[in-house]
Amino acid sequence: MPGRTNLPRTPLLPASLIWLLAGALLGCGGPELPESPAGDRGLQSFALTYANGSARTVTSRRVVYKDTSGNYQAAPGFEAFRAAGAPDGDLYPIRIAEVDAPPLRNALVVMSAGQKVSSSGHTSGLTGQASDWDASCGDVSCPNVTLDGRSLAMKLRALGWLPPATTWMAVVNDNNFDHLFDSDKKQRMVDGFVHWLEGQLRAETRTIYLAGSSRGGCLVMRMAQALRNNPNLDGIDLYVSSFDGVCKYSQGELGTFGEKINNPVRPWGTSYGGWATNLSAQFPRQGRLRIFHIVGGEEVAPLTGIRAFSAYSGSTPPSTGTDLNWGWYKQNWVRWKHKEIGNPYTEPSSSDQPRVIAETLDAQLTWLDSYL
Repeated sequence: MPGRTNLPRTPLLPASLIWLLAGALLGCGGPELPESPAGDRGLQSFALTYANGSARTVTSRRVVYKDTSGNYQAAPGFEAFRAAGAPDGDLYPIRIAEVDAPPLRNALVVMSAGQKVSSSGHTSGLTGQASDWDASCGDVSCPNVTLDGRSLAMKLRALGWLPPATTWMAVVNDNNFDHLFDSDKKQRMVDGFVHWLEGQLRAETRTIYLAGSSRGGCLVMRMAQALRNNPNLDGIDLYVSSFDGVCKYSQGELGTFGEKINNPVRPWGTSYGGWATNLSAQFPRQGRLRIFHIVGGEEVAPLTGIRAFSAYSGSTPPSTGTDLNWGWYKQNWVRWKHKEIGNPYTEPSSSDQPRVIAETLDAQLTWLDSYL
């Protein structure tokens, strides 16, 4: 690809020891006796390491803001969100920062943090935002948001595979894609995100890359569904990275249903697993589509049933999953906690951190490198 630079990368082989953790975590739908995994099956057998990028300071804007009279207004450039019909009160918390907005746009990149579940901010290993990123927020925007150079966004930007001079990049600091919203409201929000992204397309655009963690992972998967189902975009390559993406199975979101596929590399004494979905049925048009889903499947909160999705092949889901590679879809199981997958340079212990980064951020970059 023109403009690509090749920074030094080194092979990283994972440790071969099995780490045993105590403490049982019950799954949903009744008690479960977890199996003891036979070994570290399904780990990244080979990944490259990638240099960190440089930190960057951006302004994160609300897609709907409050004017001086306290009335909601559609923010310039984000009109598609309000036009899709979601309530202003639910659009107001959505905040997005444009990292690069060049006039020439060979590629579009969107990365989303997970759902914000408390009054404080939330760290994201994808966007690079810190836990207090929203401390500066007002009714219109959040100035001076720093994106960590260790993040997926800043590492990808520094690599130059999708050069900043010809790549439009945005990070969604808060998607407000709430797990508890009803299906109609979620669809209106997905429509808003999709139509907003489509508004960034130019005649020269040939690549779209979406990445998201937790609820952000479900969001980008649903965005990818809509984009790939649009025949006007058939000439565009679509790449999607999901980090323990969480969809609501009781709503059938992304085709998930109440059959749990056990994580084959889950720590002993846990019930990590993913809600089953037939992704081939969810993505009937697979041309120029590439998806990589990294799944741990820890319950986000105990006994809630909130956990990641897992694809399967065949007529029925297996009781225990395996890594998948169907060409257009790849899935790797990992043993890490939900927050560790989404925030690999802040959440794991110092001893685990290199391995978690290798099996999440750098695994996704290794995969993307093979195409770009």
